[in-house]
Amino acid sequence: MLKIYFLLCFFLTIHLIAQDGIVKSYYGKGKISSRVSFVDDILEGQSFWYYENGNLKTEKNYSNGKLNGVWRNYYETGLLKDEIHYSDGAPDGVSKFYYENGALKEVKEYDNGKLILLSQLEYDANYIAPFSAYEAGLKKQNMQDGDILCDADICPQPIGGIEEIERNIVYPELARKFNLEGKALISTKINLLGEAKNVKIFKSLGLGLDEAAIDAVKKTRFIPGEKNGEAIETEITFTLNLKLDEKKEPTTIASSDNLVDPNLVESSATQFISCEFEVCPKPIGGINELLKTLKYPAQAKRNNISGDVEIEAKINDLGFVILAEVVKGIGYGCDEAAKSAIIKTQFEPAMKNGKEVESTIKIVVPFILETAEK
Repeated sequence: MLKIYFLLCFFLTIHLIAQDGIVKSYYGKGKISSRVSFVDDILEGQSFWYYENGNLKTEKNYSNGKLNGVWRNYYETGLLKDEIHYSDGAPDGVSKFYYENGALKEVKEYDNGKLILLSQLEYDANYIAPFSAYEAGLKKQNMQDGDILCDADICPQPIGGIEEIERNIVYPELARKFNLEGKALISTKINLLGEAKNVKIFKSLGLGLDEAAIDAVKKTRFIPGEKNGEAIETEITFTLNLKLDEKKEPTTIASSDNLVDPNLVESSATQFISCEFEVCPKPIGGINELLKTLKYPAQAKRNNISGDVEIEAKINDLGFVILAEVVKGIGYGCDEAAKSAIIKTQFEPAMKNGKEVESTIKIVVPFILETAEK
């Protein structure tokens, strides 16, 4: 039983450490093997795989872990191998397959995963692919130095680099007060004028950071993407760092009863968390780690709801939340959001006589709209 218990804890720990953003892998000596986009350990957005020579091997588009859009495979020479269209995880629409010399091999048409048409063409040994046919597989290697993913030959680039977007961030006062930082995985479409349209964030950071990131991207001008030597409208995915300016003076935040210096993580945790032990549990990484997983419910935003949700939680001696109940709520989805955020958070366990012990805590989770402060 003890062995099973530790195995269970091991797997729980693995699942708690979810991958986020663009995860890279390498062949060695800095040669990139893949750039895969995750949100909470689920494939999301555009992902790319490369040959060891740097040419593009595979590109896929995901939505909530399922293939959506075009899945392309390339030969090592840079020529397109196949182009398969997916919808909600199943082949859908017209897909094309090519011989190694670039000539069309077959065309398949699917209807929600069911093959409804197949056309095959004989191999033409005399066919010579134009140079432009190699460009898609060869030019993608230009992406290795940056964090921008796209399906064009040359990805759009912000004028002034990613740093220009970061300079355009107007940090929300509430996020600054909570000393909240994070990484935003962003998708946007860059038009022929270099303007960012339909900016989306895959995972909410909260406390106004989502809106600040979107505004910063919209303020930034881009060099449009290119395909076959021509500028085109291009959808891109990239990671944006949202960091506080270290030069700014630390500010204080109001908890339910007292003022807290958010730069003192230990102090901040004690103001939001209470227990009966000499050392109470606290989120690994501080209270800000819990706030990063907190999603402000749309219903609460629409009704301009703010306030504190008080949760009673049981934390075992390994730091896992094994029970969480709302003691004092404010409704409009905030109670459930607070409970969910606490369950997703791993804690440093309580200490008694120098030993880690199971404990019950009361934790205050604040919901404060940026507009409510003004």
